[in-house]
Amino acid sequence: MFGWIITLVVALPFVVLAVFLFRGKGAFLIAGFNTMSDSKKAEYDEKALSKAVGKLLLVLALLMFLFPLAISLEAMWLFWVSFALFMVVTFGFVIYANTGNRFRKAGAGESVEGAAERNPMTKGIKIAVIIGIVFSVLILAGIGIMFYFGEKDPNVSVGDGYVKIDAMYGLTVNFSDIKEVNLFDRNMHDIGIGRRTNGYGGFGQALKGNFSSAENGTKLLFVYADSAPTIHIVRTAGADIFISYRNSETTRTIYSQITSAVS
Repeated sequence: MFGWIITLVVALPFVVLAVFLFRGKGAFLIAGFNTMSDSKKAEYDEKALSKAVGKLLLVLALLMFLFPLAISLEAMWLFWVSFALFMVVTFGFVIYANTGNRFRKAGAGESVEGAAERNPMTKGIKIAVIIGIVFSVLILAGIGIMFYFGEKDPNVSVGDGYVKIDAMYGLTVNFSDIKEVNLFDRNMHDIGIGRRTNGYGGFGQALKGNFSSAENGTKLLFVYADSAPTIHIVRTAGADIFISYRNSETTRTIYSQITSAVS
């Protein structure tokens, strides 16, 4: 739920700007155009440019909602489709707007085609744009992958003599290392999250990795902070482990599987 709220907060300014730009105004807000000299700006159709950027922002705002949907459904394919669409739309528009002088006004006695041929994008600029796109895609892909796997519920499986936690910061715990297993009818906020020392905090609900507090010491979390109950695994050596899912019944099922195998 928190991811949807964050997305709404981020997307809303896009929609507001899109509506403003649809009116053919606000070209001064467009990066690159707002730094041009007045004489250069006069060569461009500000109204057409503003409307085009407004359409871009509206499409991006709508695409943003596919990311929390992918996280909620735990659908990796939807995440990558959303990511690909976001990148294609964004950088496709950048290339479109910066090639062919598409928004340049035709001069006196000049055709639109003639205006588009003036000052074409040089080979050097094209290479710089391509490098920028590739670099940005790699960075965003890394961030996107981190958020996707960070927000996913952990996959806990019980094997022959061990409990395996497949998740960011996941690990395998042998039965011989487990001292006791408890089920607290409280969420992690009530138990005490503490300070993240080396872990994932994401949107504030999905917590994975190493956390520490004065009350409980060091602990390893694989939890959805607002969800109860919470599984507590006490180890003979190493930090205690806490596990919870968005769905409380899933947490109870995993607890039963662990206790049945360990006891």
